[in-house]
Amino acid sequence: MVPPAGFTRLWFAAGLLLSLGACALPRSGPDYGEITSAAAPDLPFEVVRVTPAVTTATRIDERSGFSRAFIDARTENTATVAPGDVMAITVWENIDQGLLNPQGIGATPLPHVKVDERGFIFVPYIGLIRAAGRTLSQLREAIRARLAEMTLNPQVDVFPVDGQGRVVSVQGRVRTPGLYPIERPTERLLAMLARAGGVIDDPEVIRLKLRRGAVTGEIWVQDLYDDPANDVALRAGDALIAERDRRIFTALGAVGRPSMVPFPVRDLSAEQAIGAVGGLIDAAADPTGVFIFRTERGAIAAKVVPGRAVDGPRRIVYLLDLTQPGGMFLAREFIMRDGDTLYVTSAPFTTWMKILQSVAPLVTFSGSARTLTAF
Repeated sequence: MVPPAGFTRLWFAAGLLLSLGACALPRSGPDYGEITSAAAPDLPFEVVRVTPAVTTATRIDERSGFSRAFIDARTENTATVAPGDVMAITVWENIDQGLLNPQGIGATPLPHVKVDERGFIFVPYIGLIRAAGRTLSQLREAIRARLAEMTLNPQVDVFPVDGQGRVVSVQGRVRTPGLYPIERPTERLLAMLARAGGVIDDPEVIRLKLRRGAVTGEIWVQDLYDDPANDVALRAGDALIAERDRRIFTALGAVGRPSMVPFPVRDLSAEQAIGAVGGLIDAAADPTGVFIFRTERGAIAAKVVPGRAVDGPRRIVYLLDLTQPGGMFLAREFIMRDGDTLYVTSAPFTTWMKILQSVAPLVTFSGSARTLTAF
């Protein structure tokens, strides 16, 4: 029996849609076959299937620590006076008409005596006297000896009011940023960090920069906690900056939340990256096509693409198949890097669903047309 003309037109339209569907239908990116096919000569890249050997070759130790210049530095001598310190000086004289207390008060306070940038303080009737580099007892005796030349048996007391001569700037992701003096309890990095209230984020994602003049050291807070050797001595003028990890990756395709995502942990695995964006979309994702796009370092590219001459960074597309035995373990062991793009392809049936959705209006229209013709 010859099919009606309406059905012939309908099947022709469906066939046309099926033939053009793969290239004409809207989609979020390339499909599995387009990525794994040969790359264009003007934009070459390599597709590398993730294996245990690949996870090992691509892993980079993200731990960090301070150089010997920081580790070997001595602690500040907080027992001595420094330029910028503020002293409180009290002088007692044993005569009624004293040099500093002509009204016979007995004690003369000098509550706010600052050590100038040259290391001197000013004491009335004495003038300038060197304070920097002396201990409190040495400074006390120096003042007493000079006063003894002009008044009878003076007694002197000196104690620090403000240790601003040795300060460290603590900034960034700490609870109480500010300028803090180096004192005996806070002469090392960890103690100073605690003095500023500690970091306000997970130590795994906070990096500390220590700037000392033209030299900068950097360390993860967690590594500072784990290795006492990195609890370096602080020096006057140091700047301590706590910053959240700036690394990001981009998630695209059939994932729950396509977006740019900051690294939630230091060593972020592909499995964790997938979880961070809501996982794969059950109704759309192809678990055999989980790709990580990366510009790989030349030394690592030479290991994962054997037999190819590698003279610099190379574009690599790593392929994870989560349906294979051990695929989830490989995703757990493959470590993401700053700037990676995680792309999950759509399952082939989603293309057919889009085609059917496109054909459905034609079927409805054809049925309506036949109904109208019958009248």
